[in-house]
Amino acid sequence: MADTTARDRTVSIRLMLIGAFVGIFAPIAGFLGGTIVGVDQTVGGLEPLFVWLFVGMIVGMLGVAVGILGALRWVKGGHHLD
Repeated sequence: MADTTARDRTVSIRLMLIGAFVGIFAPIAGFLGGTIVGVDQTVGGLEPLFVWLFVGMIVGMLGVAVGILGALRWVKGGHHLD
């Protein structure tokens, strides 16, 4: 029983950390990708900076959702730091 509790705790912490890092760095990476591609081109009538930043925001939202699921798993399992 203690082994599964420790495993659940580590999975919860990993999910929260991965979600936080993806939520923070995905929009930054999208902005960086949009500036690297260039402003003189358009993709479907949209500027690449907008497209890349929008994709980065979507990926960031998915990362935050993973982090929230990890936090809910932490709370549901009753894991508390001693």
